[in-house]
Amino acid sequence: MANPQGEPIWYELMCRDMATASRFYEAVLGWQITGSDMGGVPDYRFIKHGSGEFDMVGGAMQLTGEMLSGGARPMWAVYFCVEDVDAAVQRVTANGGRILMPAFDIENVGRMAFVTDPQGNPFYVMRGFSDMDSHVFAADASGTGRCGWNELITPELETTLGFYRDVFGYDTGERMNMAPEMGDYVFLKAGDKTIGAAMNAMPGSSPCWRFYFRVADIDTAHAAVETNGGTIVFGPEDVPGDEVILMAHDPEGTIFGLLAPRKG
Repeated sequence: MANPQGEPIWYELMCRDMATASRFYEAVLGWQITGSDMGGVPDYRFIKHGSGEFDMVGGAMQLTGEMLSGGARPMWAVYFCVEDVDAAVQRVTANGGRILMPAFDIENVGRMAFVTDPQGNPFYVMRGFSDMDSHVFAADASGTGRCGWNELITPELETTLGFYRDVFGYDTGERMNMAPEMGDYVFLKAGDKTIGAAMNAMPGSSPCWRFYFRVADIDTAHAAVETNGGTIVFGPEDVPGDEVILMAHDPEGTIFGLLAPRKG
């Protein structure tokens, strides 16, 4: 796996009810959510957008009662590529993060650990066993159905940026000034690829990673969100790069974003 350290290589939906989640995301994003042959992970689903070699989006799993009673909640999670999982976990804890699940192997898949940054944002670090690169992150508009932007919301921007620089080696030198009360929008670069950005959390909002999935038409997707039991949180709103975004909650309240080319 030659993806640069810090690039997202897998996205995972954790939900309470797989049937409800599947119906919603299939309607909004045109995904196919089907069973997998992943050994050791019962009833794990693969998410695809089409049947091509690079049409994998990620995975989905239904949270068990034991997981929910232990504090798990519906969410979208991201797996970041690292060269060495155990070394990455050491960097996480040395820089104020926590371990939620110690490093473990899944046969024929990879080695991974579930951790948090100092503000409590959870994410996975992973090294795949396959020599094939991951293409689940789509930096350009041709990747309809896949994630096209990763956005970190944090109440302590500079501290959090230092954490991710130390853990993944991100270049955080490029910034865009927003409204005075919002501060800078700081781009996150893994190798030569900009994978997203970080920004200050607004008062009353919680720290989180937010993921924007690409759609062909924002108005069609907007209508599908509302028709299928989701709610719009923000947008549609034009953003730099001739694109338009919106934020929404799925029927279980999990936040996600949509990203599309700007019309006209």
